[in-house]
Amino acid sequence: MSSVTQTFTLADREDSIYHYVPFDVPIGASGVTVTYSFTGFLSVVDLGIFDPVGFRGWTGSARKVAMIAPGKATPGYLQGEIRSGTWFVALGLHRIDPEGTSVTVTWELGKPDFPSDEELLPPTQRPPRRHLPSRPGYRWFASDLHTHSLHSDGSLSIDQLTALGAQRGLEILAITDHNNTSHHHLLPGAAARHQINLLAGQEVTTDSGHANAFGEIPWVDFREATQLWLESTMLHSGLLSINHPLSAPCDWNRDIPEGIHLTELWHSSWDRKSRDPITWWVDNGAIPIGGSDFHREGSDGLPGQPTTWIEINSESDEVTEWQILEALSSGRTSISGDVNDPVIIPVGDDVFVLDGEGCSLMAPDGAPTAIFNNIHKVKASSGLYSLIDPKGRYQSLCDVRT
Repeated sequence: MSSVTQTFTLADREDSIYHYVPFDVPIGASGVTVTYSFTGFLSVVDLGIFDPVGFRGWTGSARKVAMIAPGKATPGYLQGEIRSGTWFVALGLHRIDPEGTSVTVTWELGKPDFPSDEELLPPTQRPPRRHLPSRPGYRWFASDLHTHSLHSDGSLSIDQLTALGAQRGLEILAITDHNNTSHHHLLPGAAARHQINLLAGQEVTTDSGHANAFGEIPWVDFREATQLWLESTMLHSGLLSINHPLSAPCDWNRDIPEGIHLTELWHSSWDRKSRDPITWWVDNGAIPIGGSDFHREGSDGLPGQPTTWIEINSESDEVTEWQILEALSSGRTSISGDVNDPVIIPVGDDVFVLDGEGCSLMAPDGAPTAIFNNIHKVKASSGLYSLIDPKGRYQSLCDVRT
């Protein structure tokens, strides 16, 4: 076992957010265990690991111990070959105490002492699916495009999070852990067990903004420029979304490269009365989606709060990643507050408002229409439709493309 202690100052953070502690791994090592700690009441220091070839995991400040072996790894880290050579502990200086932050890193070689494996939950008894009007051959799928698990700073395992999403009536759940892909290999089994479609993702996370890279694509280097995030995502046929652009302290303070695919217009932090997110979206564009950003119960929204409805060219309950991403990239989306809340749905040349009695429908030209029935239909025109209840709260948003 070896360790090193280093003190970082505000000047160190200004010079570079990311700092590295190297250590050598000999041929034949059976595993690596890294622990770290830091001082300072105001301090937040993130943890990641790189081997001689590249990325092996990142857990921010959610883990104080990271273990990697050929057949197993701490959530947030990639199991696999223990390559000989120089490894690096990556430290992200997210917040540094004004008087300095002392960080101690310890590493140990040998077979890690992993905790016992979790017990998987029984298959979920999901509620009936909500069927919305749609074109022939298409169907609207209730989705949440932003959630977190134990593989970053969430409180639930992949199996637990998947079961919760199914119990909440979702049909598609994107699991988008921060700055890593270690959860991707677990998604097919959990999806089959709980009868829900799981979309692989990663939330590219920095101090200046967060973005979801959707698709089972390689790790996107969050240390690079936004343009490279987009290029890396597109190279592997994924989609990139700007997340919660006005949700301080995690709002978007980066550039917006041409070609960004999606914007998380409706995030669970929105008070649903302010027009600010809509104004930001109008100014910056991209296809609008929503996300709960679920981490744990009592924090953020539950999965499906809000719900993104995706119109997919399928009449089956099971869809592929390609089908989901194709529908998103084509702009076939609508957003509601929850799975069973009022919703605006475009179908061909018409727009339907479902379960919106007592609300007002705002058309793209700004003209309001009072809704008196469970099903209300108007002729479609291009632009943003919004449904507002008598208390001034947004119930649904839909960017209609005719």
